[in-house]
Amino acid sequence: MRKRYAGSVISAVLVLCFVFSSFVSCSPPLKISDEEAVKVLTELVPKSYDINVIFFGSGLPAVEEAYEEEHASTAYFKVKEDCGYSSVNDIKEAAEKVYSSRYLEGVYVAAFQGVTAESSDGMVDMSLSARYKEIGGELMVNVSADVKNIREQLSVVSAEVTKKTSKYVIVSATVTEDGKELVMDIYLTLENGVWLLDSPTY
Repeated sequence: MRKRYAGSVISAVLVLCFVFSSFVSCSPPLKISDEEAVKVLTELVPKSYDINVIFFGSGLPAVEEAYEEEHASTAYFKVKEDCGYSSVNDIKEAAEKVYSSRYLEGVYVAAFQGVTAESSDGMVDMSLSARYKEIGGELMVNVSADVKNIREQLSVVSAEVTKKTSKYVIVSATVTEDGKELVMDIYLTLENGVWLLDSPTY
């Protein structure tokens, strides 16, 4: 009777793991020490600045004629040849060395596809054009894209792992920006054996 009961419990647990795998994982939590977290963040956080600039800040620089006049609507111009990026794949390759695929999924939609949206009353068009496109085999940037006031380059001082799950860990990191210290929670995840940022740092 006890064996049958135990078997039923195990079966129920397995079913629950399957049904609720999107919400609650039965996998063991990811393992990372405070020391390793500091090492990972020291490498990734500074690199994230350049990626943040590309997607949310001033963006990749365009050719000079793009800035000769103001553009009221979407305006695509070729990026400078010496900017280090010549295709959408170049941007993705750099981003995926820093940020997780889960985080980048939404970022890519806005950056490369654009977003169609309107206000709740349907009166205001809130759509956003893609920031980058390849036109005629050349990488173009929308110089009229919104620019966020992102953080400057950050340096990691210390870090403490505060939460571990099977999908991510949360690290309370003390960082410096322009000589000033601040504390921020940064999510990390493990993809193919490599630690990546799973939350924004901008």
